[in-house]
Amino acid sequence: MSKFGARYGRKLRKRVEDIESRMKQKHKCPQCGRNAVKRTSTSIWECSKCGTTFAGGAYLPETPSGKLVKRTIKRMGEGS
Repeated sequence: MSKFGARYGRKLRKRVEDIESRMKQKHKCPQCGRNAVKRTSTSIWECSKCGTTFAGGAYLPETPSGKLVKRTIKRMGEGS
């Protein structure tokens, strides 16, 4: 049994399980490139190898809109 028991419905419990499993994985550090980034608190992420601390998304270090902005900035830099 999960932490929610039989409450809230299967679809919502599955969605929370998917988000939490991705959140608890180690993620790639933007500074050193190693898979050593863990969440320390809401939107705060820290690399255990190089010690870099940065703000990201609440559940993942990089949000879809953050990826879009980064890609747009990179594209603008290439154009000039």
